[in-house]
Amino acid sequence: MMVPAMAEPGPTTNAPVSAEAAPGSLIAHIGEQSIHLTMVGGGEWTLPIGVVSLVDGPLERADRPRPEHLTNALGAVTDHLDDVLIESPIVGAATQLALAGPHAAMIARVELGVSEVPTDYVLERVDADDVFRTLVAEPRDERLHNPGLDADHVDTIIAACCAVLALLRRLDLQRADVHHKELRG
Repeated sequence: MMVPAMAEPGPTTNAPVSAEAAPGSLIAHIGEQSIHLTMVGGGEWTLPIGVVSLVDGPLERADRPRPEHLTNALGAVTDHLDDVLIESPIVGAATQLALAGPHAAMIARVELGVSEVPTDYVLERVDADDVFRTLVAEPRDERLHNPGLDADHVDTIIAACCAVLALLRRLDLQRADVHHKELRG
């Protein structure tokens, strides 16, 4: 079930569209309570699940989530995306994905071990999987020591990985452009 786009502020409307966000590309703003999807050239949807709702829900605020927590978190995002795909099958035809916002950028920062995501950075799905596998094996105190990870994201980074991986896997994409800034479709 989808909620109106007003459930959480969506992408900033005055931000530029990146060169990678060509018509037919999908922009996903990973938020705290929702994931806002915009198809470049038309169409917007809001998945009523974000990183905080994943942490509070399927991940059960577990210090080291169990496999079933992770499966449920990935499945929750996938289920909501499936609702969008039923309503608008064109979303499934997206050949490019752009990830926007600080939660998406944090995954790239951890993968690179840096404090700033380079312009035009592309996160490969295999690298997102690697970050995910590394972080889920670490208790919170160890996660804090990952280069690039801000302390204010230590509790949500696993949920952010679940959101990004669920999108990449369900859309059968191997990479996504990562932007710290908001994008507009």
